[in-house]
Amino acid sequence: MKLLPNIILNFHAIKDPHWFEDILKIIKRFYNPISYEDIENYYLQGKKINHACHITFDDGHISFYKTVFPLLKKYNISASIFVSPKVISERINFWFQEISDYDFDILNSIINNRFEFKSFEAIPVKTKLKRLKINEIWNVIYEYQKQTSTQSKSCVNMNLNQIKEVYQSGLVHIGAHTMNHPILKNESVDTVEYEISTSITGLSYLLDAPIHSFAYPNGKPGFDFGGREIDILKKNGIKLAFSTIERTFKNDDDLYRIPRSGFEGGSIPYIYLKLLSGGNLDILKKMLNKKNDILYR
Repeated sequence: MKLLPNIILNFHAIKDPHWFEDILKIIKRFYNPISYEDIENYYLQGKKINHACHITFDDGHISFYKTVFPLLKKYNISASIFVSPKVISERINFWFQEISDYDFDILNSIINNRFEFKSFEAIPVKTKLKRLKINEIWNVIYEYQKQTSTQSKSCVNMNLNQIKEVYQSGLVHIGAHTMNHPILKNESVDTVEYEISTSITGLSYLLDAPIHSFAYPNGKPGFDFGGREIDILKKNGIKLAFSTIERTFKNDDDLYRIPRSGFEGGSIPYIYLKLLSGGNLDILKKMLNKKNDILYR
């Protein structure tokens, strides 16, 4: 088989253990699973790697500890997770986790009453929220909770002991992911400084280890972050920063825009094709009948 392109996968929460295990089996069969250290050596030291695959998870959802971590040990595969020290220490949810089962019609009404979205009412609720500052997002959530008598959810993320356990296993690299998961480009420079620098120093304190990697919330260059954020990352000692650009990774990549291909669901045959294509299935998607789109998201 022709050598496959190098790819970094990105996940969040895993609902089906069998689905994820099938992905690991495909990776073991066709790819060379590598660690974060291998990626750092590839970019910073010029180490050669071929048909390499690295797994990343953003946010630190409890499914990483309960489902993913046991499977990583079973197959001896390394992974990276990007987390918030605030969420870990205070046992709280990110904003999008808090609204996961909310009535989006009510949320939409609150948003439209507070902000100028009248001419864009067809925009999905989460997309509207991603156009707001983080304090505005939480004000919408608080208003929803007040109107509907909804209590804050129990934390759905890993606690500090679980984070330390996966880190000390030697299989899991940990990097920063801001404090509150804002869309950084929406925020003031002071807020961005706080979100980035405090997440790095806070995580370093919790793990008693230096932090040199970062993953951007949402992760689209130009929309979610830009040069301002990159300058702040450099100032805070970050060596590699991961985006959500959907393509394979190459040695001439920008070290602060490293691409990752998202894997959030889909049938195993589709995942198989996506993995063997290096995460690039745009052409295939266009060929599919629209009524089958839900199978290929």
